[in-house]
Amino acid sequence: MNVAWWLLVPATYLLASVSFAWIVARLHGVDLRKAGSGNLGATNAGRVLGGRWFAVVFSADLVKGLVPVLIAVHLVPGAGADPQRPWLDLAVAAAAILGHSFTCLHGFRGGKAVATTLGVLIGLVWLTAACAFAVWLLVWALGAFVFRIGRADAVGPASVVAAVVTPVAHLVVFPQPWAWGHVPVTALVFAAGVLILVRHRANIGKMLVRRRTAGNG
Repeated sequence: MNVAWWLLVPATYLLASVSFAWIVARLHGVDLRKAGSGNLGATNAGRVLGGRWFAVVFSADLVKGLVPVLIAVHLVPGAGADPQRPWLDLAVAAAAILGHSFTCLHGFRGGKAVATTLGVLIGLVWLTAACAFAVWLLVWALGAFVFRIGRADAVGPASVVAAVVTPVAHLVVFPQPWAWGHVPVTALVFAAGVLILVRHRANIGKMLVRRRTAGNG
C-alpha cells in the first residue's frame, strides 16, 4: 500500500503534467502558450491547429486521467483489507486533475481539466461520467449548430454547464452519495466541478458580458 502511494500518486501527477496540447502544437512549429487563448488544452489546440487536433488532444487528455485511475482501482491489491485503500483511488484521481491543470513542466500553467476530469470520472463513477459527457455534448451541439457561435467557442459554455450539472447528476445517479463511505467520491466530483468553473472564469465573464450586451441591444 505504501509503495502504491509513493509511486502511483507522483507518477500520475507527472504523467498528467505532460501537455499533449503543447507537444502537438510544437510539432506544428507553434508555441501554444503564445497562440490563441494561451491555454495548454484541447480547445486552444483545436482553435489554433484545427478541429481534428482538438479531438486528438481531448482523447489523449482523457486517457491520462482514465488509465491511472483504472490502475489504482483494479490493479492495486488490498481494497477490502486496508481501510485506507479507497483513498488511494481518490488521491490518484486528484493527482491526474491537478497535474493537468497545474503542470510542473510549464510553470504550473496547464489546461482547464475538462477531458482529464472526464477520464477520472469514467474510471471512478462511469454513470456520472456518462451524464457529464451527455450534457457537455448537448450544450456544445446547441451552441455550435443552433446558435452558430462556432465549434471552438461552444466548448467553453458546454464545459461550464457540464461542470454545474455533473455534481447534481451524481447525486441522482450514484447510490447513496452521502453515505459515509461514498462521501469522498461525492466531494471529489463537487471539487472537480468547482475547479473547472474557476478555470473557466474568463469564459464565464465573456458570457455575462455578451448577455448584458444583448439585453441592452
